[in-house]
Amino acid sequence: MKRNRAKKFNYGWVILGLIFGNLFVEGGVRNSQPVLLPALRQTFGGSATMTSAVFSVSGVVAGFASPIIGKILDRIGPRYMFPIAGTVILVGWWASSLATDTWQIFIFYSFIATLGHTALGSFTGTAVLAPWFPQSKGVMLGLADSGNPAGQAVITPLAQYTITNFGLRTGFQVVGLVFFLMTVPLNFLLQRNPPAGPVIDKEGISQSNISFDPSTEIIKEDTPNRSVSISESPETFNAMHEPTVWLLLLSRSAASLSHQMTHLHILAFFVLAGYGEMQAAGALGLAGIIGIVARPCFGILSDKMGREIVFTIAMGMTFCAIVIVILFTGGAKLWALIFFVVLSGLSDGLSGLILGAKAADIYRPEVLGRVMGMVDVGRGIGWAIGGLFTGVMFDLFGDYSLAYWISSSMALLSIAAVWGVKLLEDKS
Repeated sequence: MKRNRAKKFNYGWVILGLIFGNLFVEGGVRNSQPVLLPALRQTFGGSATMTSAVFSVSGVVAGFASPIIGKILDRIGPRYMFPIAGTVILVGWWASSLATDTWQIFIFYSFIATLGHTALGSFTGTAVLAPWFPQSKGVMLGLADSGNPAGQAVITPLAQYTITNFGLRTGFQVVGLVFFLMTVPLNFLLQRNPPAGPVIDKEGISQSNISFDPSTEIIKEDTPNRSVSISESPETFNAMHEPTVWLLLLSRSAASLSHQMTHLHILAFFVLAGYGEMQAAGALGLAGIIGIVARPCFGILSDKMGREIVFTIAMGMTFCAIVIVILFTGGAKLWALIFFVVLSGLSDGLSGLILGAKAADIYRPEVLGRVMGMVDVGRGIGWAIGGLFTGVMFDLFGDYSLAYWISSSMALLSIAAVWGVKLLEDKS
């Protein structure tokens, strides 16, 4: 009896918990940026543009590093890469706490720490987790990705409280230690390589058409992924030669631009509109709590309704949230803040989740690290350009309206790109 129960257990559930913890850290890193921005300006001085450049350089580093990290993941596996990444984050954040000038923050935070949290990001999580649940990628990736808003819900208020009461340096140390403890011990002890996908012969036909059931380790037949070009093996596969990958990258970059142009400066925006700092930080934390429930739900919907339809709904809500911020938050209207919290909480982060699930639908596990590394370059582009561009617009015009209107148009561009992926699929 015990033996039968052991056979029914899918180790993918353990991997799900580990990826949740990793994405908790990613959410904490990404969503502590609006808190760090004004704190860095107050500590080191400088314009909004210069301080925003700290996070833009981080985006450049993430963009260039993602394809390399994807290759490393395919080679050494998650058990070794994730603990190394968590250690690098700790080094970067603690070194940042000792910085005496802004240029040191560029080295410790924008370069060193960024290498760590990029390696723990959503693209590596997708590459590791999706092969364990081939029949239910959307919901499982959604459950794991709920770690991202959970990190937002916990780390954003924690960072604001620590920095307000104890200073920026203590904030770097406390949050960096939390990230280390969340990632290193358990990943090293429990992480495993994902199961292999089907083998595709030279004619593109599956020779070992197998997958794992989400609730058991019993192998069963599955529809093969269009995993590589017809004449390619996983060893010779090059993601840069795939038009689908480039469209996924475009969609990811447009969505990331839209997010970073608004999100990095949203705390400063709300303060200018008349909201209190803790009120605004608490609102962002509440949006994260909403996202914890929203991501698995939208993951289920993407499994049932299709990735493109759900992606359109998600980015449509992002568009509406930005428009509400531009038009109705003046005078610190509570209802406008509530609408923003609900819409952004429901939609934030869904672009990476759904695009990751879409990539996992198309490509097999042996090449998914490389594919997701290329797609994640798009997120690096958003991080690199979005916050810096908004900072320049603010320094030139004294408000965020123009930048936020451009941000809303990027949300629409991301929708167009993902439907381009659908058109390529239909033609192939």
